[in-house]
Amino acid sequence: MNFDIIIAILGFASFMNLLHKTDIYHKWLEDLLLDVKPFNCVMCSTFWVTFGYTLFSNPSQAIFISAIAAIMAELINIQIHKL
Repeated sequence: MNFDIIIAILGFASFMNLLHKTDIYHKWLEDLLLDVKPFNCVMCSTFWVTFGYTLFSNPSQAIFISAIAAIMAELINIQIHKL
């Protein structure tokens, strides 16, 4: 596995967790009537955002990179809620 892929996985997982913690993101979801899965779920939205990016940058491994990023995002989210 390439170092750039590892950075992308951790970056997407961390970014999506930060995005889901902001109030403006949830207000935006409510205003656009998008407060449903996959938009309000950390794991789901991380998977689809990462999949969309990696589909163009690394299409042969996009599904695997997206799955790993989604699981990492959920693990980060669980650790944040333990605090």
